[in-house]
Amino acid sequence: MSGRRWWRGWSVLVVGLAGAALAAGCQEKLTAPGECPDFCPGGYEVRDTVLLPVAGMDSSYEGYLLAGQGASLRVSDRLPASEDRAILRFSPRGDSILVDSLRPYTIDSVALELSVVYRDTLVSQPVIYLFRLPATVDSTTTFAQVESAFSPASIVDSFVVPDSLRFPRLRAVFADSASLARVAIPPADSGVLALGVKLVAPSPTGIRIGSAAGGSATPRFVTYVTVIFPDSTTKRVFSLTPRFNTFVSQNPPALDPDLLTVGGAPSARSLLRFPFPARLRDSVTILRATLDLVPTGPIAGLRGDSVMVEVRPLLADLGAKSPVGSTTSAEQELVLGSADTVSVEVARLVRIWQSASGQTFPPAVMLRLIPEAQSFTRVTFGSSRTPGMVPALRLTYALNFPFQNP
Repeated sequence: MSGRRWWRGWSVLVVGLAGAALAAGCQEKLTAPGECPDFCPGGYEVRDTVLLPVAGMDSSYEGYLLAGQGASLRVSDRLPASEDRAILRFSPRGDSILVDSLRPYTIDSVALELSVVYRDTLVSQPVIYLFRLPATVDSTTTFAQVESAFSPASIVDSFVVPDSLRFPRLRAVFADSASLARVAIPPADSGVLALGVKLVAPSPTGIRIGSAAGGSATPRFVTYVTVIFPDSTTKRVFSLTPRFNTFVSQNPPALDPDLLTVGGAPSARSLLRFPFPARLRDSVTILRATLDLVPTGPIAGLRGDSVMVEVRPLLADLGAKSPVGSTTSAEQELVLGSADTVSVEVARLVRIWQSASGQTFPPAVMLRLIPEAQSFTRVTFGSSRTPGMVPALRLTYALNFPFQNP
């Protein structure tokens, strides 16, 4: 080999080894934190911090949804979380029906339909009782006022909830004169049928039945009639849904201003405001954010029912009426019977607090329970005023690369 070829080959080898050495000195490892020796530009410094709510500025508000405005209604028997009765007041049934004109009719039969949206399947064959209530029941009716109407003389019918079906559609039919008398509507009630729903079970439990907002689970009052013409008859059907429905609780808890409450009916939500320093707004990258909430006691509810706490960012801080983001949220399912800290991953929410296109959002979040105004669960968490139970926002962030200081 000539001297010139030998020197050219040696130069290529040296350059290749040098390039390999540089690549090994500063490279990304996908399964480990980034590493970069001192001679590489910039750096990657990760830090942790804990933000506590602004003292005295975290609050609970009540009344967002009332009992009956959710997709289901609570009914229970000796359930520690809450003792409840459901109330249904159906739309009025007219005394004539429009065919070619308003025509009188005779009633052939009547059906009442309910759907069980959730039940504790470990409690065998609970019984749902329907009671006749005054047609005047409304949103002012209390548990004590309506409880006296749940007497044996007022029973319309009952359903044994079968163990073979978890979410059954229950139907009672009244076709003979004796049973039709139990659902007959006197003229003084102007065609309005009102019913109360009570649960009797072998052990403490509860169910949720469909409400007027429950879609296919909506209760129905169906009347099958024969329409009378001068020389003939025809069959028609009235299918009525509740114009008003609700549930009443025996001992509704009062809102404690020193705690953060979510759930219940009327539903409660909680607002937390955090100090968010300027250095976190535009000089760091949020890697992780966890909101820790400390329950004040074991979380009560109906065994097996799925309940979540939801966290949403505020678009503007207007207190109880603050609008919340509709596309960004974080949820964490609650463990019934547990008093352990509830941790919600909220990194996407916290990143919204950082400057984006010159727009900033308040460093605050709203908590609520899902499903709202229908679950048996009502949770109280510690607030900034609760020693040892103060909520905390734990952040892990990275400082921006200081490329200006190689």
